[in-house]
Amino acid sequence: MAKELGRAIQAHGIRVLLPWLLHIIKGHKSAGTHQTRSLIHWLVKGFWAVTDQGLFATSNFVLNILLARWLSPQDYGAFAVMFAVFLFLGTLHTGLLTQPMLVFGSGKYKNRLSEYLGTLLGGHLSFAILSGFLLLLASLGLKLAGLSSLSMVLLDLTLAGPFILLLWLMRRACYMHLEPHLAASGGALYMALMLAGAYALYLLEWLTTGSALGVMGFSSLVVSLWLAVRLHVKRPPPFRRDSLSRAALVDHWRYGRWSVAQEATTWAPGNIYFLLLPLWGGLEASASLKALSNFVMPVSMGIVAFYSFLLPSLTQARGEARFGTLVRNSLVLFVFGSVLYWLLLGLFHDPLVAWLYGGQYREDAQLLWLLGSIPLAMSVQMILGATLQAFERPDQVFKGYAFSAILGLTLGVTLTFACGITGAAVGLVAYAAATAGAIAYLSSGLDTTSTEGERKHT
Repeated sequence: MAKELGRAIQAHGIRVLLPWLLHIIKGHKSAGTHQTRSLIHWLVKGFWAVTDQGLFATSNFVLNILLARWLSPQDYGAFAVMFAVFLFLGTLHTGLLTQPMLVFGSGKYKNRLSEYLGTLLGGHLSFAILSGFLLLLASLGLKLAGLSSLSMVLLDLTLAGPFILLLWLMRRACYMHLEPHLAASGGALYMALMLAGAYALYLLEWLTTGSALGVMGFSSLVVSLWLAVRLHVKRPPPFRRDSLSRAALVDHWRYGRWSVAQEATTWAPGNIYFLLLPLWGGLEASASLKALSNFVMPVSMGIVAFYSFLLPSLTQARGEARFGTLVRNSLVLFVFGSVLYWLLLGLFHDPLVAWLYGGQYREDAQLLWLLGSIPLAMSVQMILGATLQAFERPDQVFKGYAFSAILGLTLGVTLTFACGITGAAVGLVAYAAATAGAIAYLSSGLDTTSTEGERKHT
């Protein structure tokens, strides 16, 4: 269709453009028009997915900026350590519940989504109880060791963490329904509650790590309950031998054990430095790396949002010609956008850091030339990884992440102890680049024309 339009414009000039557009709008039942409508439908869904993640990312980004500006570097470093611990819990939660949900909810359980979601909420409750108990033990251990500030942060995380993770699950459930606009509505509500609460704490001079977590937890709970009503979540059927709950448990364990291993390999190279840097330069070093990493957050979260929409779409397109088209269009869009953002961060690193943090953390601002390349590698790894996930091959994704994790950790940890925050930044970039390369290699052997799950791997 695009070629036909180009030839027509060359032959007759721009006057053919308006009739061509009217032809599309009138909805003539041609193959070209059908393809156009499919593309527009896909772009609209993608727009809502990016909007959803943009709203959540903006809320958390602004909160991080406020904490970095108004907390001392030591207190913000404690927040960075806590957030790394929280993300570890998030990897387990995502691997066992969210990742399998995006695959099985779009396939095996698509005709019983309400009951399936009820089953997943039961799984979330069990996870929250177990993880909360472990965090309480860790908090007690830090208290006995004389690390009172870190102990209090973990205690705050014990109370707020389950509600934040619940919102993660409910937002992804909207993508399983292929209703990213619903998640975006939740994102708008979350932003209003989060920023209003954070601003009130700031005015009252009560903004601390603990109070910030409290605002996040409360906002997450309100939005999660609203989404649960809109998604018509039902109580799961009794846990019998042939029940949906039992089948979902088996499926999630079969799929999730690989997904958990994969998520763990992504957590370690991306967060271990926040735990190691205090040994090199105190909590202030972790605060500096966290402050610079905040600049990568908006684009990274946008990529994750698009992945949540792309994976169910690829699962439904398995064996069809549009599968490859979806992958290629996604790569072009996000690679181009990531390069532009990288250049923006690199060229204006010093004024950006000075403006956002009120003059703090400028001594390490040049590291944005390194950290700004992470979204580029992440675009490749997430989109090509989604092709493997869509064909239910998390084992292959795990292999790619495991290889890059070993490489990234070996290099990054060594450089961190030798060069501090610069070595940690090199480690983060090395891991991202190695992961993109490994996933690209593994996905190149995937037989995307198979409809029965027969795959070929190099």
